[in-house]
Amino acid sequence: MVGSLPPQIGNLKVVTKMDLSMNQFSNGIPREIGGLRSLVYLSLRHNKLQGSIPDSASNMVGLEFLDLSHNNISGTIPKPLEKLQNLKYFNVSINKLYGEIPSGGPFKNLSSLFFIDNEALCGSSRFSVPLCLTSSKHKSNRKKLLVIYLFLGLAILFVPIIFVFVWIRYRRGKRAPQQADSLDTKKRERISYYELLQATDGLSESNLIGSGSFGSVYKGILKSGTAIAVKSVQYAAGCGI
Repeated sequence: MVGSLPPQIGNLKVVTKMDLSMNQFSNGIPREIGGLRSLVYLSLRHNKLQGSIPDSASNMVGLEFLDLSHNNISGTIPKPLEKLQNLKYFNVSINKLYGEIPSGGPFKNLSSLFFIDNEALCGSSRFSVPLCLTSSKHKSNRKKLLVIYLFLGLAILFVPIIFVFVWIRYRRGKRAPQQADSLDTKKRERISYYELLQATDGLSESNLIGSGSFGSVYKGILKSGTAIAVKSVQYAAGCGI
């Protein structure tokens, strides 16, 4: 038989065994084949089938035997086929498949002979194929990206905090000399005796804050509005401020 497998093949819902091997079928395997949930045995070996293995094949839950060997099938082996728990025979040798061979489900017990003579299959060493370098590279790249994202996250978190801390220190450092200069200016400011008398209303009793054995202390306000305290010291010959 020649030509393509028709999509109507998916209508054979009650078929349990289908052997179309040793023919001249070409083109791809129709995705409708996934509708054959009751199918137990399927052989398409020794044809001229092309294209990839349809993901819908993972819906053939009753499948125990699948032979796709000696064709021109390309692409990767669909990982969803790991769901076919009843699958005991899966032969895709002598095709043009590449990529990683699934390792879960029924693939745990399959022989390495089922995968020989393909374009570039890789995976577990028990399949007698090279390790998947691209897979390890992807894992390495993922780790690198995680580290980069972690550092970026920390930088986004701490850089603003450090900036605020430095800015506060800078502002304090800039303000401190000004305050010191202001205090020094106040210390160096000279106030005349007459200004002191005016500020305290002539050392009025109403401005008296307190008194002791060495003199009295009066409150006062200068013309500039600065509040002051004036101590009047008692000497033997008189008093002084």
